[in-house]
Amino acid sequence: MSNTPTITFSLSNKVTEATPIGRVYDEEVAKAQLSPTALSTVASAQDAKSSLNRIRRLETPLLPKSCRFDIPTLYNHTINVERFLLYDKMRRNNRILIFATDDHLHFPCVFALLTGRSSSIYKEMLQQLEEEPERLQMDFVPNQITTDFEKALVKPLREQFSGSRHTGCFFHFCQAIYREIRELGLTNTYKDDANARNFCRRLMALPVLPLHEVEFAFEEPTEQRPDVLAPLFVYFDNYWMKQISLTLWNVSDLKTRTNNNCKGWHNRFNRRV
Repeated sequence: MSNTPTITFSLSNKVTEATPIGRVYDEEVAKAQLSPTALSTVASAQDAKSSLNRIRRLETPLLPKSCRFDIPTLYNHTINVERFLLYDKMRRNNRILIFATDDHLHFPCVFALLTGRSSSIYKEMLQQLEEEPERLQMDFVPNQITTDFEKALVKPLREQFSGSRHTGCFFHFCQAIYREIRELGLTNTYKDDANARNFCRRLMALPVLPLHEVEFAFEEPTEQRPDVLAPLFVYFDNYWMKQISLTLWNVSDLKTRTNNNCKGWHNRFNRRV
């Protein structure tokens, strides 16, 4: 019981740091070495996080309303005082911010904040990422690149990493088809009609077939599918078969078929901060 105010004071002092609130809470509670009885009186992690985030917001700069702002010194470096802001470029109303330490670049891992999703802004970001390995005297030639199916990203990736294989994420592929199912008003059909659901899943399974079998594997269910699924198959034919290269969404020979590990890490990271 007597330790509780001490923990509150220590936590309150740390809200001015950039350390994630969840990590601060865990470290301070562990450091206090509370008895089970005392521990039961301490605020839960969720309650503490909510309160301390309110305090931190009072101590941190206001969120900018445009891309024209100065980055506080606190965010230019890590808590270990390593350079974190790698690149900051403003052109007209577009800005590119790239954050990474040299250790991150050896991994490699960077955090890029962009004001748009155009091919030109992606190209500039990728060009900058290619320059950093030269500075560190390291090679940066990935064998495989996995992204979602954003069209503006495809061309810059091919130009900057012509020797790398670029594939779309299998999870995002399935997600796009299910999103179309919903937009076509077929959600109940998918849930309640086992036969219709089977045909939908046959579309979702096409990326895991050998590339040379994909076209035939699409033609067969197209001729047999229930009439209610006609709009879905028209969409698939017009978009995935004719507009998007089959090599971009075929993942049959890949061990890693999604970027879900990155998405999962981002979700866990966001919960901690």
